[in-house]
Amino acid sequence: MIDQPLQLATVFLAVVLLSVWLDARYAWARKISPVVLILFLAGLISNVGIVTDRSPFYDGLASFTVPFAVCLILFTVNLADLRKTGGPLLAAFAIACLGTMIGVLTAGVLVNSQLALVLGDETWKLAGPFTGTYTGGSLNFFALWDGLEIGNPDLFAAANAVDNLTLFPLFAVWVLIPGWLGKYFPAGERWGTAEVLDEADPEPEASPDLRILDLAALAFTALAIMVASDLIKTHWIAGFMPSFPTILIVTTLALILAQFRFIGRLQGAFELGNLSFYLFFCAVGAMINVKMAIVLSPILFIYVMIMVVVHLVSVYGIGRLFRLDIRVLTIASAAAKTGPPSVIALANVHGWKHLVLPGVAMGLLGYAVGNYLGFAAAYAMKAILGQ
Repeated sequence: MIDQPLQLATVFLAVVLLSVWLDARYAWARKISPVVLILFLAGLISNVGIVTDRSPFYDGLASFTVPFAVCLILFTVNLADLRKTGGPLLAAFAIACLGTMIGVLTAGVLVNSQLALVLGDETWKLAGPFTGTYTGGSLNFFALWDGLEIGNPDLFAAANAVDNLTLFPLFAVWVLIPGWLGKYFPAGERWGTAEVLDEADPEPEASPDLRILDLAALAFTALAIMVASDLIKTHWIAGFMPSFPTILIVTTLALILAQFRFIGRLQGAFELGNLSFYLFFCAVGAMINVKMAIVLSPILFIYVMIMVVVHLVSVYGIGRLFRLDIRVLTIASAAAKTGPPSVIALANVHGWKHLVLPGVAMGLLGYAVGNYLGFAAAYAMKAILGQ
């Protein structure tokens, strides 16, 4: 059995390489996503005894890769891009985030007794990552899981699997609902939706080549933020708020630096951040007990389905009251759940090319606010449950 750090790192990189290659090579793999492939392969080699399922290396890898990846991906968020969204899209995105929080709190109250069998008196924590993933996508899910110190790799595997599985029916909803209900959603003039939707499509920009200088600068800046965040927590915050999550400090500092032009011009932040997250998934996958993950999945599926239904009813119900265009509401819901990648795919399916850039801007906004909303939802749930 492989249990040495260097050997484990080699195996993990092989798992990442294989998963990314499959994703690039085969359509069925792209539908699954590299994250699910990595969790599956890492879990497989662990459960058959090729690599150890417990190692200090895993804990060290997770504690480094999550904040490092959060920094890098947030470096791609330029808040000035929100000018591209306009009033209707920002309003729709706010409604989507509100619907997520209402859904999470509703689901948490309804199934709390069942969740308590797994998490005891810490069921409130689950509201954090699921709020995060429905306001900014998987980036926030992983950051909040780590930031709230939920642990339990079996529960993580089940939660991540359920979260990914719900994307398929959700995508079907986003594809079908505009055709089914579009006639009931006239856009009010005060939102200026027509002007936003009639803008000319921008010409796509060519992706510049990656440079070692950029990668070195990105890595240095991310590490500097991590060090500074630990110092701020230790010397300024821990004295009166010892449980304050360091990941929020990391998020804030990364967002501030991302607004400077010299950071925005650096190429490779998203790629390097994803590689870091992929290594984290390997560590989590290696600690999965497949039997326990299967046992935990049903209750989490019920939890997520309640949350999704409330989210969709809120988005389209409140959006209808405010006379928002159904196309804008649909893109906002997709941006909140999945971030930029699925927004692009959904807009292309419908032929809404004019909504690609505004939708991507909303997805990036979700990256920025997801961690804050996740912690707010978790502690709101804690207050509601009295835990």
